[in-house]
This record gives sequence, structure tokens and C-alpha cells, in this order.
Amino acid sequence: MSRYDGEGRITEVLNSTRKFTPASDVSEIEHYLCFINRDDTSKVIEKQWTIEKCTPAIIHPVDRESTAMFSSHFSGVMSKPRRENGVNYAEIYLNEGNRRVSTVITYSRPDRSEETNSKCVLTRISLFREVKQEESPFPWSEEKPEITNREYPPVQVINSSMLRFGSFDEISVSNDAVNWLEEGRLIFNFPDGISLNVPKTLEPGDKTNLILSWRYSRDRIKRAIGQFSDDTREPDLITQECIIV
Repeated sequence: MSRYDGEGRITEVLNSTRKFTPASDVSEIEHYLCFINRDDTSKVIEKQWTIEKCTPAIIHPVDRESTAMFSSHFSGVMSKPRRENGVNYAEIYLNEGNRRVSTVITYSRPDRSEETNSKCVLTRISLFREVKQEESPFPWSEEKPEITNREYPPVQVINSSMLRFGSFDEISVSNDAVNWLEEGRLIFNFPDGISLNVPKTLEPGDKTNLILSWRYSRDRIKRAIGQFSDDTREPDLITQECIIV
């Protein structure tokens, strides 16, 4: 996992191991996560949760009021708006084979006050790049998360001339109007062909798009668009795959 501040500067790199151990009746899973700081291996963080099945999704281990799918087959989105400490965040997942990437996008009110109507500012991005080591099927992997999931046609052919400055978030999505470069948005190009397009700030009550793209091979791109606001926990996920010609 790599952590960045709101300006895209890297602040921390953590090597991590995630393990899932299902109960014998597969009614719950033990979720173990260990982080080791790359620059100081003495800094180790271990976390462990018991995740209960919540048909057809599972309870997210960090935010028990949200649901997300740790799946080998489906992308997902989790959001936690209006936290008590004035922090709003969402996490978007993309999967391909035995690889998964996800980003946690965090917005915070500068004064951390729930009573004020001040806007939230992009404060941190956490980027996960994971590889599944075991070949055994993942429990519940055939279950779809219970969120609105609008999938566009699975493949869209695009011209490589549309990709400039190393970013591929300028590609239009279906017929819906999305202004990828509108004022007030930021595009981050991360390692391994991962790109993030998000607003700099989140106004109270405003709805916005959080866009995660992943060029997982030379000529293919996956993208997920999570619609997010600071007053709803019903994210809407759009997924799309593109072939570069």
C-alpha cells in the first residue's frame, strides 16, 4: 500500500499481507491484515476482524455500516460519509485475474467540526496493489454486492492518440457527459498504470464522481466511477473496459 497527501506527494509505503480464513460453515471469515513500513521494518501494524456474511454482500471490516465485496470477480465501492470527526471517504476496487487494485479517497473538513457547513478538502489517497497468492476459490466470490451497479458495454475501442501525458482519464464514458478536465478536479497518475480523477474539494451535499482507471495490460484499461456525496451511503458504481488501438 502507498499513501499520498492531497497534493499527490507520497507519504508512506507499506508492504502488506492479507489473509482470509473461512469458518467451517462459511458463515463468517477471519480477515487478517499486516502492514510493514518499507523504510522502517520495525513499524508493524496488525489488524484482525471477523467478517459476517450479509447476503449478498459482506460487512466491511473497517466500517460496519457499509458493505463491500472482497471478490475475485467483481469490482466494488464502499463509502463512509459524514463521519463524526468530519472525515468522508470512499474506497473503489478493480479486479483482474489474481490482481486487485483499490484506492481509499479521503476528504476532511479543515476544522473537523460536524456542525459547520465548511467544504471538505482532499487530504489523503491510499493505493492498494494486491496479488492473490493462493489458487483456492475465494469464499462468496460468486456473490454480487448489493449496490446499484450500472455496467456499460464491457468493451469500448479507443484510439491511443487520446492518451496523452501518461493519463488515460480523458477518455469519454458512453454517452453520459463527464467533464474529465473541469476546473477543480485533479488527475493523479500512479505506478502500474493506475490513474485517479477526483475533485479537490467536496461541498456539503454535493454529488461528484470519483474515477479510478487501471491500464492492467499494454492494450486494456479497466475503469470504475463511484458516485459520491457527503450525505449518502448509497454509492452507484459504473464499470467499463477499453481496448487501445
